[in-house]
Amino acid sequence: MRVSVIGGGLCGLTAAIRLAQRGVEVELFEAAPALGGRTRSFFEPHMQQWVDNGPHLLSGAYHDTLNLLEEAGASDNIAWQVSLSLPLWDSERGHFLLKPNASLPLALTLPFACARLPGHSWADIPAFLRLALLLRQSPSASESVQSWLNRANITAPLCRDLLEPLCLGAMNETLIDANAASFRTVLHNAFADHTSARLGWFRKPLSEALIEPLLNMAQELGVRIHKNTRVRNIQAGSKGIELQSAQGSQGFNACILALPLRSGQQLLGLPKTAVTRRITNIHMWLRDMPALSHPFIGGIGTAGQWFFDVSNQMRNGGDNNIPMRHICAVISADDGMLHSDDLVQLVCSELSQLSGNHRRLIPEHTRIISEHHATTSVTDNVPGNRLRPELPDGLIDACEAPFPGELPSTIEYAVKRGNQAAERCCLP
Repeated sequence: MRVSVIGGGLCGLTAAIRLAQRGVEVELFEAAPALGGRTRSFFEPHMQQWVDNGPHLLSGAYHDTLNLLEEAGASDNIAWQVSLSLPLWDSERGHFLLKPNASLPLALTLPFACARLPGHSWADIPAFLRLALLLRQSPSASESVQSWLNRANITAPLCRDLLEPLCLGAMNETLIDANAASFRTVLHNAFADHTSARLGWFRKPLSEALIEPLLNMAQELGVRIHKNTRVRNIQAGSKGIELQSAQGSQGFNACILALPLRSGQQLLGLPKTAVTRRITNIHMWLRDMPALSHPFIGGIGTAGQWFFDVSNQMRNGGDNNIPMRHICAVISADDGMLHSDDLVQLVCSELSQLSGNHRRLIPEHTRIISEHHATTSVTDNVPGNRLRPELPDGLIDACEAPFPGELPSTIEYAVKRGNQAAERCCLP
């Protein structure tokens, strides 16, 4: 059996690896010069270093991802919290930390940990009980997270300091826009136990920590990789699938489309119906700046929703003596309303307050990476949210297009799609 995979992101790499492990002959096609999709790094010439498009937090509930990285020998590239520790800040309350007691069951200690946060009260505890009951009910396919939470009368502080940051981070959408059925899945997985709730981050740039180990694994299994190769047309016939690119035509028994939905629709000549959201990452290099109090800090009521101390997360650790500190401010579901200079000035002002720095922070260098179609939203528009109701035999849809109840567009969702596509490809 000979299978092609179009798309060299996490989904495509995973599918190629799983097929090759079964003895299938696999060829992977990637239009870009490097693999990784949204989880890749670029070389920043001014700073002479490799930089990720944006930082990624991992959840202990990412079981498919962790299994794959363990097989690739890359597990040590992730730094993990011992248990959930969520550092937060706002201008009125300053720094505060959501840290449930790891010696007690998470379901018992999380409500009490929230109730003790500044600006909270014991009203959080019955709100958690109502939320637990809500998790047992399946929302309608079109219901928003905000509408769903309103049914349980969830307290405003609990939404503001826990549920909304989690929704923005996991779904890349606000409570008003995000799909309740998929957010329910996120909550169910993330708060299953202390191990699932803890957070992790990569110790190295993504290309080195994540993509290279998977690429090496794929090549060792015999997968042929074609970079800089854009597939321009797909023809399905009685003899299989024919791919056409600038390098010529090739025939395969099957083809997996492991692309963003917009790209898949474009390749097949379909209308672009995908609903996508932007993520903006503001990279700043600041001279003689001390380490942040934590590797990342969530901002409440700030333009920069997450502030990552990239220097802390990478090789330099929390060393305060490094000459240039790399901080990245992340804006999920960015509406793109602010001009670049205004955006940098605003997040620098927030960073100055957050870090307790009384002088005005002026970065030595900045780089803004704004990905306009960073994630595909979960929608209940089933016909428009997949490539076609029925694709020709041998053409397998693994495009990023989450249905209500599925995980949103995350690293774990990409790996799951790759695993599922390989399974479907091998079905008799």
